[in-house]
Amino acid sequence: MTGFIAYILDITIAVLFFLPFYMKLRSFEGLKVEIYAYGALPVSMLSLAAYAVLIVEFLLFFLFATGLAEGWKQFAAIGLLSVFTWLTWRKKKSTGAETCACYGNVGFLNRFPIYRNLVLIGILLIDAGLKREPADAYSMLHSLVLVMALSFTVELMTIRWKRKEV
Repeated sequence: MTGFIAYILDITIAVLFFLPFYMKLRSFEGLKVEIYAYGALPVSMLSLAAYAVLIVEFLLFFLFATGLAEGWKQFAAIGLLSVFTWLTWRKKKSTGAETCACYGNVGFLNRFPIYRNLVLIGILLIDAGLKREPADAYSMLHSLVLVMALSFTVELMTIRWKRKEV
């Protein structure tokens, strides 16, 4: 039973890393502007930082979807979310702005990013305590496709919901 719970948590976390990866990939210039807004890097480093964020988010999506790197993936995800949380807190303190564009069209995930990240860190800590059995290549591929399908479904539902509002 704990293996199933670990699988569900991993798939959920994978979706929560694939969505921002995909949204940032679609708007690379917007990602650089978002990084610039944190005020932590010089302009000359923005492209490098943007590529680094995309690579890390893609790797985390891949590791959580496939079940590889047990323990390490949670540690890396907590580290990334901690950095984003600190940067967002710093930006809020200096500018008053707390929202982010991390999840693109999926607006409900963009609100309250500090609290969202703290909740995700809590989920990651729970996930780190659960063991997931290694899967075969077919199951890993199935999980990757499932995560992408769920992510695209969330985006399509959000777009449809926004159109109904207008």
